[in-house]
Amino acid sequence: MFEGIPRAALWVAVAFAGLLVAARFYGSPHEAAATAGASIPLATPPGITLQLRAAGGRSRVSTIAEVVYADSRGMSLYTYDRDTAGASTCSGECAAAWAAAPASSAALADAGWTVLDRPDGMKQWALHGAPLYRFAGDKAIGDVAGDKAEGGLWHVAAFTPAAGMALPDGIGVREIADAAGVGLVDSMDITLYAFDGDAAHPNPACFTGDCPRLWLPLEAPEIAGSVGIFSVIARDDGITQWAYAGQPLYKFTGDRRPGEANGMGVGGGFHVALIARFFMPADAAIASMAELGNILTTKQGGTLYQRDRVTSEELHPFRTDHGTPDLGRTLGTSTCDAACTKTWHPFVAPADAIAGGYWDIATRADGTRQWVYKGFALYTYAADKPGDIGGNAIYDIGRIGDPILPAADHPGAGVGALFWHAVVP
Repeated sequence: MFEGIPRAALWVAVAFAGLLVAARFYGSPHEAAATAGASIPLATPPGITLQLRAAGGRSRVSTIAEVVYADSRGMSLYTYDRDTAGASTCSGECAAAWAAAPASSAALADAGWTVLDRPDGMKQWALHGAPLYRFAGDKAIGDVAGDKAEGGLWHVAAFTPAAGMALPDGIGVREIADAAGVGLVDSMDITLYAFDGDAAHPNPACFTGDCPRLWLPLEAPEIAGSVGIFSVIARDDGITQWAYAGQPLYKFTGDRRPGEANGMGVGGGFHVALIARFFMPADAAIASMAELGNILTTKQGGTLYQRDRVTSEELHPFRTDHGTPDLGRTLGTSTCDAACTKTWHPFVAPADAIAGGYWDIATRADGTRQWVYKGFALYTYAADKPGDIGGNAIYDIGRIGDPILPAADHPGAGVGALFWHAVVP
């Protein structure tokens, strides 16, 4: 895995990783990332969520291309070609089928999001100036029945965070779940990092003298020029380097696969080059477990779990697959009753919590509000102490959904083998 890394650098990286594993909790790296990301816009404002669009015959694994914007209840949002920038033309009969996406008077605008004042006095969300609507024909979360309606005038609002962004050749954008956002990557989809220090210095100060071997500058062609917010830096060592928003870009030698962000917290001044960050509840965090990699936890270090159904079609690839949201919602609250919650405690959402990004809120039968991540209700395990993963891979048999309804109408209905597992970002 680390071929080509000098032995001294490797031992430094291993020693640092050992500290993280011993702690079992990504305290300083993720806190540092949060500090560095304070000025990075949220991908969604409060009350706007991200949902996997429904599609027949899809495999369990989804891609960012299948994610759409939705309201706080998970209902898909749409734009209308007849609207002009910053103004809605949908009223009367049109508004009966296409309700304006409501925004509160205190809603915050960010990352292209604005709040429009409608003639009827209502406040409406707009994305890049395009007013957003809900379609009366959508019945369930993920439905996109209104896409291309009226001869193609209506379009589902797809999650495309890099839309309109000028990118140099060799630099792309992808979701980097471990960094809780969307960030820059190189031509091989490897995560890029920005450096807060002296942009012109060839060897930025790091935590050891081996820093230049751990952090590789993202080289730009000698004839490269500025592209949008990207610029080039002529370093003292003769290398021409790409910079984003004035900060030089680097690759971390410990990242070998797309989506990895092992450089978080390694060396002062480096942070994942995010262009948008995902909402995360104040009492949730991302932790690193030696056995499982990065997972979701409470702020106190308690592992968060979701319940899934055992299937024969896959071997539970948790890193890339959260399961279908319909199945997740069916399993989420209905398969854990009052007796179950004595062992599996719902991850409670405060009374004033608002859904956002991949985080929804479910209301349980007893009125408790429970956090839901990517369609799956979240729990902690009663026997766990901070840093434990004792609830991972616990299997049992249970009744799923309404046994009277066919599985096609009610995902997962019937009796089946269920299991609990730690949740990856």
